[in-house]
Parts: sequence; structure tokens; C-alpha cells
Amino acid sequence: MKNKDSDYFRRSIVWNKTKDAEFPFEVYINQRRVTIRLNDFPVETLYTLLIDNKPVSDFDDWPENWRRP
Repeated sequence: MKNKDSDYFRRSIVWNKTKDAEFPFEVYINQRRVTIRLNDFPVETLYTLLIDNKPVSDFDDWPENWRRP
């Protein structure tokens, strides 16, 4: 994971629910679209964090400082 992208895991984020089952959460931070993709678990990691539609990190555990709607 790139250093600047890891900042998203440390910051407090209140996610917005979308109508897209594959990308169920999104938020705009500093004019960047940040989304969560739900992957094909258990074959893949559970989630992928995307910034402006580019995958930046895969993860299984939801950070404590993130809030789902």
C-alpha cells in the first residue's frame, strides 16, 4: 500500500450507501471519489479501496474509524 493511500485507513470516514451492490459505499474526499468494492470472498480479499476508480488496497477488516450508513 502506498504511503499516501494508507492515510485513508487512518482517517475517520462516514461512508454513503450507493445502489450498486458491487460498490456499496462511496465518499468524496478532497474532490476525489473514494469507493469500496465488495469482492468475491473467500477467493479474494473481502474489500478493495478505490480512489477515482483505481484500486489502491485490498483489505478484509473494516477500520474502526470508518462508519457505514
